Amino acid sequence: MIDLQKIIYFIAVVENNFNITKAAQELYISQPALSNAIRAMEKEEGVALFIKNKGRYTDLTPGGRYLYEEGKLLLRRHEKIIRQLHRIGNHFARTVNIAAPPFLLRSYLASILFFLHERFPGVEFIFSETDQEGLKESLLNQSVDLGLMTEPNDYNNVGISKIPVDHSKFAAILSKSHPLAKREYLDWEDIVHYPLSVPGDKFSTYYLIQNAIHSRGLEAHVALAGSVWDFQVTTLIGTDYISLMPERIRHYFTKDMVRNLTMVPVRESVDWTVVCCENIAVENPPIIKEIKRFIIDKIQDMEE
Repeated sequence: MIDLQKIIYFIAVVENNFNITKAAQELYISQPALSNAIRAMEKEEGVALFIKNKGRYTDLTPGGRYLYEEGKLLLRRHEKIIRQLHRIGNHFARTVNIAAPPFLLRSYLASILFFLHERFPGVEFIFSETDQEGLKESLLNQSVDLGLMTEPNDYNNVGISKIPVDHSKFAAILSKSHPLAKREYLDWEDIVHYPLSVPGDKFSTYYLIQNAIHSRGLEAHVALAGSVWDFQVTTLIGTDYISLMPERIRHYFTKDMVRNLTMVPVRESVDWTVVCCENIAVENPPIIKEIKRFIIDKIQDMEE
């Protein structure tokens, strides 16, 4: 059986471009000791891991490539187990990792954080910002337990379940000095005449807005695309920029935003749906299921 230490040695050789000397220095062991460990591993398992040329390692065999990929996964899993073990030793019954895009993290999750700690006092909650692809990868590699994301996305195709938790419409946010600020409604034809400030192309909302514009045979000038909603909104003050964001965002306006900005409904607007996500291939413990249900219920209570 290959022990964990030998897998660490093997991966170090591969990631140092098959240079035994550099790998040994990185591992703080002698070069002969590292060479002997690799030879012993190949002999014990009866599998050649490296291709050699004139006595030097130059590439991986098929078996070596398999061990390299699986070994990296094993090390990540081992690190996660050790972290969890230490947290349990620090009197936390469980650590739950939750990820979401910046706006969802700062609005929904920040609003219910107190209730989560009150309801689950023995749980350590770790929150992280992410985008659509980042959340998908984190759920699939199990570094995140639960996530919030906006539609559309391809999560169903890769084994990630989605439960709708909130729904809204996109509206236009403008400076109160904007030429369109007094309008009762805006049409898409009005909007495209002005520079837009929208979420970046790593977020599904970017494509929702672009599709709404292009489907009408229109073209938009995206002047600012970013990931921080409050920065995008603040930059509208005193300009002719327009931002398109869900109507719900008005609940998180600062006093300065309320004084200087206005929100105008958009005719034939775009739906904005938030979903709670998890990896369906993982048999989550009851505590995760309970936390997921609690988050969904709390967010839906916010709508009322």
